[in-house]
Amino acid sequence: MKKLLLLCVTLIFSCDNKKEEIKENEQKTQEEVQNNTKTDTTYKKETPEKGTYIFPNGDKYVGEYMDEKRHGKGTFTSTKGDKYVGDFRDGFFNGQGTYTWGEGDNKGDQYVGEWKDGKHNGQGTYTWGEGNNKGDEYVGEFINNQKTGKGTCTYANGDKYIGEWKDGKSHGNGVFTLSDGRIIEGLFENGEYKSMFSGENNDGTVTKTITLDN
Repeated sequence: MKKLLLLCVTLIFSCDNKKEEIKENEQKTQEEVQNNTKTDTTYKKETPEKGTYIFPNGDKYVGEYMDEKRHGKGTFTSTKGDKYVGDFRDGFFNGQGTYTWGEGDNKGDQYVGEWKDGKHNGQGTYTWGEGNNKGDEYVGEFINNQKTGKGTCTYANGDKYIGEWKDGKSHGNGVFTLSDGRIIEGLFENGEYKSMFSGENNDGTVTKTITLDN
């Protein structure tokens, strides 16, 4: 058991604290897909037409083409086992689509939602499939692959955070509900709890202590 003072408490959220190398791997995956677009010049059509293209590195695309680029509905599969099924425009993931990671630190993770120029942009759902974050799920807004805007993260242990996000971390007004029903409500900054909307002392400090299970 550990006790946390509610003033400037650091809450360990798996949705906030996903390892940096995972973000880097995700970015590398997107860059690989985008770079492969340059070699994809087999087809040139004025209207979408279906085709299959195998990239020099073994990655594969099956779907619609237009004007030498992947455009329309299609499926991209990498040699690592990653798979994207959804909309393409001008060679990139654009529109609605589902990306599932096949191996590495992202193994089993899945993103379902809106894309723009190869990145998570708009409304989407990200589910963690492996590791310490297995079973966690975020539903909400994304900007350039980062949880930014309003969203809800539900944790496998029963905890839940509903509120504002910025650059992948809880940031702004939010409500964190523990699995036992206790509620922490107020202002969050960069993944840390800062203050309550109510329950403060006259001097502005918070003296109530909440006990959290390890």
